[in-house]
Amino acid sequence: MKEDPLHREIVEEHAVRPHYNQKLVHFSHENSFTSQKTGNLCDIQLLVQDGVIEGISCQMQASALATACGSLMACHVHGHALADAKVLVGQVIDYVEGKTDQALPGELAVYESIRLFTERHDCALLGWHALEKACGTKI
Repeated sequence: MKEDPLHREIVEEHAVRPHYNQKLVHFSHENSFTSQKTGNLCDIQLLVQDGVIEGISCQMQASALATACGSLMACHVHGHALADAKVLVGQVIDYVEGKTDQALPGELAVYESIRLFTERHDCALLGWHALEKACGTKI
């Protein structure tokens, strides 16, 4: 099994310079997810207006991979409908866990490499599990 060098480059960029990792002053949804396997933590805040994610904060106390994947997730869902984000959560989780081969959009293609290594799944999905919880937790 070999990972794509472009995927590695994208992950490394997001690990070093994560996006949307500052707390929001105003938000409508928030939640946290802690991995039972690693103890890694992800805090999510969303500002949803008229059904659209207008603001997002994804703060990690986690590995570089988890941080990168949280950044990628935040970049991808920011500006999109909350309903679409909920669907995407399921698609990403199913893809990483091998339940589907449906390709993921944009930079989420990095999961093609990540899914090859089951030991990385927990970190790669940390932010997605937090987002899943936050989508259903209106403040």
